[in-house]
Amino acid sequence: MKKNLTRAIALVCVLMVALCFAACGKKADAPAADTKSDAPSIVGTWKYEGGNYIYTFNADGTGTYDLGSSKMEFTYTTTDKVLSITYTGNTSPMELEYILDGNTLNVKDSFGNDTIYKKQ
Repeated sequence: MKKNLTRAIALVCVLMVALCFAACGKKADAPAADTKSDAPSIVGTWKYEGGNYIYTFNADGTGTYDLGSSKMEFTYTTTDKVLSITYTGNTSPMELEYILDGNTLNVKDSFGNDTIYKKQ
């Protein structure tokens, strides 16, 4: 019962994230990191300004999304300022427009709303 509840909570969290960051842009087919050496890198740990949600992007194209009560693993790619995240257990990636500006990661949803993360 506890295992099913944990899975249900994780599923609800994934759905909430998907709704918050409605997919936009084109499918990403490039390696995880931006290829320009002078380009800012998404690799690192990013905390949402409005709460305790934390994304960690590893250099190998894997990462975690920490919701405080649960942690979800994913793979990701970045291309043309589009972040494509596929959570473990899902087959369809979430594709989000993003902007890196120093220690600020701005992720835009399909309505153009900004979600700001700060590098930790």
